[in-house]
Amino acid sequence: MRTKTLFLAAAITAAGLASSMAQSNVYSLNVVGYVNTVLTGGGSYNLIANPLNVTAAGGNCVTNLFKIGSQTDGSTILRWNVGTQDIDGAIVTYSSVGAGSWDANPILNPGEGFFYVNNGTTITNTFVGEVIQGAYTNPVTGGGSFNCIGSSAPLGGSFTNSLGGLVLTDGDNALFWNVGTSDIDGAFATYSTVGAGSWDTTAINNNVGSGFFYVRQGASANWVRNFTVPTP
Repeated sequence: MRTKTLFLAAAITAAGLASSMAQSNVYSLNVVGYVNTVLTGGGSYNLIANPLNVTAAGGNCVTNLFKIGSQTDGSTILRWNVGTQDIDGAIVTYSSVGAGSWDANPILNPGEGFFYVNNGTTITNTFVGEVIQGAYTNPVTGGGSFNCIGSSAPLGGSFTNSLGGLVLTDGDNALFWNVGTSDIDGAFATYSTVGAGSWDTTAINNNVGSGFFYVRQGASANWVRNFTVPTP
């Protein structure tokens, strides 16, 4: 799964004016934009995450994130069940019969990683919404549990950017998905609390709109992120 970092934002001013800007150069508190995420086809499992908050009716529901008529028959969305440490039994499937439809419409909020299994040819999905700013909370389960997560802010680069605000515990791991092998990638990162605390590598990148697994060794916690779009 390849993700193009094409986050183009428009800042909405009090006067209703909008101006284009790059991801790192934003001039207003209210920022909307889009992220293009490439979903590899042929039945590939793509581990992704919704990077923006949809404010339209229905919010971050499947039909807002993955438009009817733009999907391939038999494609599915699989969510992770942290309690069972396995794929959840509630699978969402797309049918191209008639105008097309999803057989369920769950909410996929920013911060949750999930699998999109593309049953057709490779496509590009466009996420459209607002950048979440201020305090935003996602729970993470401890005791060695695998949490399927994504950044609640549209940030790429080192995976450490995706984990902003999370209080880490000794021995935590970040594990990344290899869409080519449909398995966990061999490159992973481990956190140590020795000294000031550090990851044994920060060189692994996590693209905007990508999900990954975070294995928390300590106690369960609320992951509270306070993100603010940079101003000049």
